[in-house]
Amino acid sequence: MTLRTGFLALLLAAALSSPARANGCEPASPCEIELPNGVYYVALPEGPGPRPALVFLHGYGGTGAATIRDKELVREVTGRGYAFLAPTGQPRSGGRSGATWNSRAQVGNGERDDVAFLASVFDDAAERLGVDRSRILLSGFSSGGMMVWRAVCDAPESAAAYAPIAGLMWRPLPETCAGPGKLLHVHGWADTVVPMEGRTVGSGITQGDLFVGLNLLRDAFGCASDQPDEAWLRDAFWRRAWTNCAPGARLEFALHPGGHSIPKGWTDFALDWFEAMTAEGEAIR
Repeated sequence: MTLRTGFLALLLAAALSSPARANGCEPASPCEIELPNGVYYVALPEGPGPRPALVFLHGYGGTGAATIRDKELVREVTGRGYAFLAPTGQPRSGGRSGATWNSRAQVGNGERDDVAFLASVFDDAAERLGVDRSRILLSGFSSGGMMVWRAVCDAPESAAAYAPIAGLMWRPLPETCAGPGKLLHVHGWADTVVPMEGRTVGSGITQGDLFVGLNLLRDAFGCASDQPDEAWLRDAFWRRAWTNCAPGARLEFALHPGGHSIPKGWTDFALDWFEAMTAEGEAIR
């Protein structure tokens, strides 16, 4: 073997050893899903799979391409050995840039079933990128958080756990949700964009009340009481947890003093919670 052919062989081996690049998707080039049609972007940690994944849904008007460019967030996630997946929602109406999510579960008029789309993303990432299908945390901010609520209500078995930020379900809320499941909701005390009680937005639709949503999940998750089993303050998060629930269920609400934002320290907070929730018998404190 000549020096040149040896060098080319090494390059080929390196490419094949990288699941994202070997399968046609990387931070600058999305993975494509055929049914339901859509794309997601990915950043992988060092080392071989299978690996857990954080799937993060952008806010209103955002895209997966913009999310994957958040270097600090991506670095925090992949630095802990997680794949970071950033799906893109559906195009906004009227030719406006960016995308949104079908968190109201509307049908007709070409609306995509985004609960089914996200399940396809999880399956595709497991097959294509070496993601551990049993260790997927679905999260999202604002409109993305609303989609997380829709997913946990409609198909809690789709991901291992859910961690919405500053997002609520829309009114009218469903009468019931499926269960059991695991959810950590984070919200800002001073949030005026998506206040905890909800508000009516320009199009005339109204955000739901967080506390009504939590009550729906307590019922769906088989929690014994409306009163939290634990309440404490740690690392600027006021936390309430419902632990006396059906097997495999856990519900937690964390409040921070800021506004409509992803609070500082959220990544480690959420991943610590997720790892505790997916480890048998391990307490979260």
